[in-house]
Amino acid sequence: MFCNQRILKDQRGITGLETAIVLIAFVVVSSVFAFAALSTGLFSSDKAKETIQAGLAETRGSTELKGSVVLTSPTSGTAAIISQIAFQVANAAGGNAIDLTPGKTLIKYTDQTQSKMFLTDSSSEGFTSTGLGSADSDMLLERNEVYKIKMFGLDSTASTDDNLTNSLGVNTTFSLEIIPPSGAVLFIERTTPVYMDPTNSLD
Repeated sequence: MFCNQRILKDQRGITGLETAIVLIAFVVVSSVFAFAALSTGLFSSDKAKETIQAGLAETRGSTELKGSVVLTSPTSGTAAIISQIAFQVANAAGGNAIDLTPGKTLIKYTDQTQSKMFLTDSSSEGFTSTGLGSADSDMLLERNEVYKIKMFGLDSTASTDDNLTNSLGVNTTFSLEIIPPSGAVLFIERTTPVYMDPTNSLD
């Protein structure tokens, strides 16, 4: 009887089993936590890489203005209106080729009375992109190339795209946003002179 009671009170084996269970549970929990932390780190790294690559793509696809913005008017004087806006663009140093085809590249015109989109090349309205000098005719603005962008038919007003709702006259501040299919937007802002000549160069 005494021997049986001593055996029942000896719980060293049970304590060892509990310790083993706790140790196994600790290892499992640690493994799950490590896996979760590793997965989160890899996901964050991938997102950071995508952000960096997107930023580089925007930088590589940048255009820059070359020269002056030239305004053309069919008449001269203080009541004259603009019929054409022309300017030259080049590829930023080391930039990727940019498609200047109307419709792929868009131009947003804004002044104090209107905001209009120019996106086509028709016979009487919209804008054209033309390579200058040694530039080829594939409509891709590549390294060491200069393209001339000309917005025309501005003296013919309408409420649709590719037209101004109100004519651009003297002493008016306007802005142009050249929006390529990829890359940064080129922003140009100028103010028309108080007296319009047939050809006006705005630096």
